[in-house]
This record gives sequence, structure tokens and C-alpha cells, in this order.
Amino acid sequence: MEAEEFRLVREALRAFAERYRCTSAEVKPADRAAAQQALDALGLAELRASTPLSATAQECALLAEEHGRYPLATSFLGTGLLAPELLRLVEADGGPVTYEGVPTVALARDLRLPGRGTTDGADLVGWDCQGADGALWVADDGTVRWSGLGTPTPTTDPLRTVRALRSDAPPAVLGRLDAERRQYWQAWALVMVTSELVGGARSFLAQSTDYARERTQYGRPIGSFQAVQHLLADATVALEACTSAVRYAAWCLDHAPPEAALAAARVAKAEANESAVEAVYTGMQVFGGIAQTWEHTAHLYLRRVLLGATVLARSADLLPVLAAPAHA
Repeated sequence: MEAEEFRLVREALRAFAERYRCTSAEVKPADRAAAQQALDALGLAELRASTPLSATAQECALLAEEHGRYPLATSFLGTGLLAPELLRLVEADGGPVTYEGVPTVALARDLRLPGRGTTDGADLVGWDCQGADGALWVADDGTVRWSGLGTPTPTTDPLRTVRALRSDAPPAVLGRLDAERRQYWQAWALVMVTSELVGGARSFLAQSTDYARERTQYGRPIGSFQAVQHLLADATVALEACTSAVRYAAWCLDHAPPEAALAAARVAKAEANESAVEAVYTGMQVFGGIAQTWEHTAHLYLRRVLLGATVLARSADLLPVLAAPAHA
């Protein structure tokens, strides 16, 4: 979209986030539903539904980063970015598909991408599914399936809704992705999840830096002490590196072949898994004891980032793949 149009879209998302940001882990169901309704009203799930596409992958990644900057109980990744793109790819590969309700994506119970042999959805959960009715996933052979959502499932992140898949009906087959589109889908998912992960870590680090300017000890701001400065500087450098990596991966989605985009996305996720977690740990140290309390929002960022580092792929999953010869 045009630069001015994207600026307006980003500002609309930011205004929404400022209004509906959570100040505690205890969010009433009615408040969750109202926030999701307000987010859906922005129409962000339709950004890539038209031909030509209204938004590039880079623009969608920046929106995911913006959503990650705030503690929100809304589903944007699952229902707004991942599921709509997967449906778009299915339709591009085989024509229109039929489904009912609002979709999100299904992941394994450990939040990795579904493993080999996953066809019935028994070991999957609908992830980031506030406001969703069903979940989509891609099997080994590229088959895309849909299942309805069942009961809520406990999760470390109190703001992220996760539900089991329904077991009273077999999953419906919506279509199939060829090898290249499967690579593109995996790259897209990694980039969007990593963008939100980086957004959360950058926001929390910025808040801790501001706190270091205000909090005084021994008559001086704690940010004037070199030990605190070094912690914040190291975390900032690491976050800038992984921000560059994920933005390059988003660029690859728009301009590079799917294989190259997937490699760049894996690099970005592996880097962010480490740097984002370390940045949040740094922020927790700078905030000190107040960050360990239930009333402070620090634990919301900590939970979101710690769990985000496990979503889709951990570093231990990615590094061996990246280290293998390209044509092995």
C-alpha cells in the first residue's frame, strides 16, 4: 500500500492497542471479546485477501511487531495474519475453499509446527484463537485440514487464548499446498511470529530504559551506573541485530524464492529466540523487585517472550537445519 495509507493503518492499530492494552493477567471474557471485536473492525485480516495484494509481507510484519509492543489479549497473529495467508495460499494452489467461521492455526501441544503423521488433529491445539471457530494446519504431504475448536487449554501466557481441537468430528480437507507454497507458508509463519516476539522485547527494553532514567539510588538515577548502562547497551545491540534479521526475512518473502525466504526466516527466529529472551531478562533486572510482582506488567512481557521463543521452532530445532549443507 502507499506509505501514507500504511501509516494510517499502523496508527489505527497503535490507537487500538493503547486503548485495549492489559494492565493485569486477569482479563474478563467480556473485555477480551470487546477488544477482539474492535481489532476485527480494523479489517487487518483482509489486507492480503484482494488481488493485487493490499499489503506486502514487510508491512504485515511491521504490524505484527506493533501488536507485540503491548500486552494485549487479542488474536492478531493466528486469526489476522497466519490463517488468512494459509487460506490464500490454498486457494492459489487449487481454487476456492469452503469453511465455516473464523479460522486460526493449529500447532502441536508444545507449540511447534505439526509433526510428521499429523492427520487427525488429536495432538494439536488451536493457537492464538480469541474469536476463532476453527483451526487450520498443514500435514506432511501439504494437505491443509480444518477442525473446530473445543475447550480452552492452559498456557503459560495468560493473555493468549489456546483451545483443544474438537474430537467429535474428523477434520475437513480444504486443499493442498505444493512444495514451494509449503516453504513460503512456513517462512511467513516464522516471520510473523518473530516480528511480534521482537516487538514485545523492544517495547519492554524501552520501558526498562525509561525506568533507569527515573529510578534513583544513592541520590542518582540508576541509569547513570555503568553496570546498568552495559546491560541495557548489550541488550539493545542484540535486539537491533535480530530486528534487522527479521525485517530482511520479511523482505525475502516479497522478493526472494521460497527456499531463500525460509532460510532467512529460520535465521531470524533462531536469533530472536535468544536475543529477545536476554533483552527481557535485562529489563527484569533493571526494574528490580517491582518487576517480580503480580501487579506489574513485567511478567506479561516475560511470559509472552519466553513462550514466543518456543512457538513454531526453538533454536535447537533451527540451528542443525541451518548448519546442514544447502543441497544435502
